[in-house]
Amino acid sequence: MKKIIAMMIAHHLINYQSLKVTTTIIKMRLETIAYHLEKRILLSTVRKQFKSFNLVKREHSFLLYKTENNSYIYVKDYGSVVFINCEDVIINEVVNFLAGKETATLSQLPSEKYSISFSDTIEVDFGSIQIKELNDDVAHTIMLNLAQSVALMNYVNKTSDLHDKTLVYSKQLERTGNFKLSKVQMRKFIGKTLNLKNNIAENLFVFDSPDVAWNNKDLSDLDYKLKDELDIIKRHQGIENSLNVIKENLDLFNDILQHRYSSMLEWIIIILILFEVVQVIIEKLI
Repeated sequence: MKKIIAMMIAHHLINYQSLKVTTTIIKMRLETIAYHLEKRILLSTVRKQFKSFNLVKREHSFLLYKTENNSYIYVKDYGSVVFINCEDVIINEVVNFLAGKETATLSQLPSEKYSISFSDTIEVDFGSIQIKELNDDVAHTIMLNLAQSVALMNYVNKTSDLHDKTLVYSKQLERTGNFKLSKVQMRKFIGKTLNLKNNIAENLFVFDSPDVAWNNKDLSDLDYKLKDELDIIKRHQGIENSLNVIKENLDLFNDILQHRYSSMLEWIIIILILFEVVQVIIEKLI
């Protein structure tokens, strides 16, 4: 009888310990934060420097490191770096190294912060990501989407800056029928707009998803919900539309400038012809 009671107690203790561990995992929350350094990152240099970290995944455009249990660092070549469950000291050291001479305080960089929790379902809500477990593939899926999101944030800021500057000349044109913009300034604006469009096309693949997400239902579901919550596709389309509007405005300004210089050239030619006519008349009178 005592033996049976002891076995029952042991069984209940095991169940209690199992429930306790499960509860701890569910309650455990991890912080993930992404930054964009506003510059490209040379991954070969990063690999030489981060030899102390465990490189679990790599491709030509990214490196995924695991520093310890449930702690990851993700570096994307177009300037994004993402951390999961990393201490502030490591975050600062990594960002300072990657930023190099262009070091800026973390608060000045475009950033995206989420809290990761564990449950039996996958959900993504404002500031929160709920997953079943954290492994290399899940970490990669989360970090890729956050890397894209902060890169988009950087491009949105640059697009807004360009739009604000062109708006100044649009208002001048509305008030006075003219604007103070030289040909050189115009070319610079057009160059910035084209470079920004090229950078987005070259560096940011908004529909890019980890290969494993295509073969795993949970990862595919997580990837879809992250893209939906972060509005990655809509924000990308918004940037493209804004850049097209800016380009149209600049083309209009350029046409007005061309007309202005053409008119000036015509007047110069007319004045030269008049001067020649006057000179011929004076010579005949003499």
